[in-house]
Amino acid sequence: MTSAPTAMEYDPFSPEFQADPFPVYRWMRDEAPVFRSERWNWWALSRFEDVRAAATDPETFLSYEGIDIDDTAKDQSGPGFLPDIDNPRHDQIRRVVQPHFLPRRIAAREDAIREVVRGLVARWRDRGEVDLAQELAWPMPNEVFFAVLGLPSAEEGDRAQLDRWVHELKDRRPGDPSLTPVARAATEGIRDYFIRLLEDRRARPRQDVVSELVRAEIDGVPFADDHLEPASEILGLMMVLFLGGVESTAGLTGSLFKLLADNPDQRALLQRDPALLPAAVEETIRHSSPLQLVGRTTSREVTLHGVTIPEGGRVVLVYGAANRDERQFADPESFDVTRGRFRHLGFGEGRHGCLGAPLARLEARVALEEALPVLGDYTLAGPPVRYATTPNMYVWSHLPLSFPVPAATTPREQR
Repeated sequence: MTSAPTAMEYDPFSPEFQADPFPVYRWMRDEAPVFRSERWNWWALSRFEDVRAAATDPETFLSYEGIDIDDTAKDQSGPGFLPDIDNPRHDQIRRVVQPHFLPRRIAAREDAIREVVRGLVARWRDRGEVDLAQELAWPMPNEVFFAVLGLPSAEEGDRAQLDRWVHELKDRRPGDPSLTPVARAATEGIRDYFIRLLEDRRARPRQDVVSELVRAEIDGVPFADDHLEPASEILGLMMVLFLGGVESTAGLTGSLFKLLADNPDQRALLQRDPALLPAAVEETIRHSSPLQLVGRTTSREVTLHGVTIPEGGRVVLVYGAANRDERQFADPESFDVTRGRFRHLGFGEGRHGCLGAPLARLEARVALEEALPVLGDYTLAGPPVRYATTPNMYVWSHLPLSFPVPAATTPREQR
């Protein structure tokens, strides 16, 4: 006689859930595919087909209340924040920035990205130990994305403050959806900085994304207001680029190297056959999706698996659960770089698919190509530490690794 399944709670704000969300995801898919949270007053979808259907039906599952389920949407996004906008304005604004993230334009940056990665790896390649999160996964996309936008390089004076704001924007207390005073101060600081930057580029344009955004028009109307303020749409667009451009890639890169430490057999496959490196990137996006969830709001009543979500109901699309759905993937809990071609939801899909996905994929692949030969048969040197951020994200703050360093060549051996 089998016992009844034990009820569980899906609370993405809970530290216990954050420590290991995947057993809860499995329970949701099997026992509560439309999970009702009385505490947070939303419904959560966890099966692949359900999540994908909702993600590709933006007329029913609207974005205007924000993709975040904490106070990010209320206090940090604002007008122009692409993931939180519905049509027609979404497509109008996306067309302003989309050309800068087309795959062919991103591919043209590969040499520059490789130079960044090589410079970072050179700092620790002979050391035998590295915090991969702090010394590669975070600084790589930070430097690359700042260059794409036209923000200061690491050598410029106000860059240190910007680097601090990258992290302080995401400061959160466990179990609390509110922004902390640190996050609020960082939000105000970066908005003020963006206003000064945009005004400078309007007066003295350069060959960069910021200069083109501030001069862009939508149907003959300037996108940037004559007098910029926090409620200006261009500020919201700058915020989403800033918030999303670094953290997702840092999460993807850190998880990639952690999974290869946890699965040395898969790492050996990559070492023998580098052609599998892009597949390893895709498998990481599926297995440990950096973007774990997005919020939506229903425009009509929706009934699914016997549960009715009312019009105006808040719905959470749990990408992290959908990407491990055994109804879609064979042995989904396993990390398998030979899985072959498959569809996942790691970067979303449809109208709100991730704008920067081609750049994130390229950076992660280049990081593997440059760092994996240096790291060799590396191992975890201590427990990884999750990054304190919104419940939407799955990112590592610290990933300590140990790796073998070749013995130094002696003068006799050099002769």
